[in-house]
Amino acid sequence: MNIQYPFRSSKSRLTKPQEQMQLLSGYIIDHMLTSKEGKDAESIWLDVRATGLDISHSSFNNKLKKLVEAGLIEKISFGYNKYLYRAKT
Repeated sequence: MNIQYPFRSSKSRLTKPQEQMQLLSGYIIDHMLTSKEGKDAESIWLDVRATGLDISHSSFNNKLKKLVEAGLIEKISFGYNKYLYRAKT
């Protein structure tokens, strides 16, 4: 899935961190679309790490938060400070 960002650097091509973040966004969305049930952020992060993407937990959570704010992922509360994430359909 190719997500277009509203900003670009002054260079004509994406930087390495921007490419990694774009790849991460695509993987999260594809993973959530193939998963029928919601998953917590920790298990999604572990799945991302299993694919070989070396991303810190905080960077992953920031990207997940941006995808929720963009309306691509749905955040479901199922208890105090416990959330499941799934793709919006």
